[in-house]
Amino acid sequence: MIRRLLPIGISYLLTACLHPIDVDVLADTGELVIEAYYNDLDSAVVKISRTAPYFGEARPSWVQDAEVVLEELSTGQRDTLRWQDSCYVRVGGTIRPTTGQTYRLWVRVEGELLYATSKLPPKVTLDTLFALWRPAQGPLPEGLRLIGAARDPGSQANAYRVRFWRNDTLQNRLQDWIYSDDRYIDGNFIVFEFPFEIQSGDTVAVELMTLPVEVVRFYDQLVRNAFGGSGGFTPPPDNAYSNFTGGKRRVWGYFVTYASDKRGLRVP
Repeated sequence: MIRRLLPIGISYLLTACLHPIDVDVLADTGELVIEAYYNDLDSAVVKISRTAPYFGEARPSWVQDAEVVLEELSTGQRDTLRWQDSCYVRVGGTIRPTTGQTYRLWVRVEGELLYATSKLPPKVTLDTLFALWRPAQGPLPEGLRLIGAARDPGSQANAYRVRFWRNDTLQNRLQDWIYSDDRYIDGNFIVFEFPFEIQSGDTVAVELMTLPVEVVRFYDQLVRNAFGGSGGFTPPPDNAYSNFTGGKRRVWGYFVTYASDKRGLRVP
């Protein structure tokens, strides 16, 4: 009797799993997305858009009618950024980048006033950059790799992002991002290898961005949302951490101040 009933019970359970489930996906409310940078090269760039529905085919639209102001907190000086093409840029003004200075970005959109602050960190320089023949590693075959070196200043919390160009093309897919805080390298001289294939004759360039350490939390959230978590008990994706406050709704994005050092070479 047991042998006859067991297959029937299993069959019933399997068919019961096929019952359709309607997933209630919240309608998109057009939340703001703000990507903003100010660096020690005196470049201020802000991109503002609104989110689009998850199942929609339309691309997120740029916000062109915002009021965007960069403020230096210690002096109260303010410069207005102007809309050009797809972003707001500073085309002149009185503010100058100063290491250790805190800057605030004001954004007014449809009556909402949002703001974020960030302190400009000291620059960490790339001491050297060269090409070296390396053995196969993971998905990368044997071949030339770009090698860099820099020294992290001790006794201060730094974070870094490294951007890599090959033949004038920025490797900027999220899986290509290279960033870290200095918890394991504080005060040390570090030699690092870039995980990109290069060929003899290539022109390559590297930018070492020194960031406020709290920006790493924002980058981590972007990566988790894009590539998923570690299993079935992972929380669902949520808005990435933002340093913007003041509005009625949550804001995606971040205002980042950073110091930049660049080097380039032609691969022999």
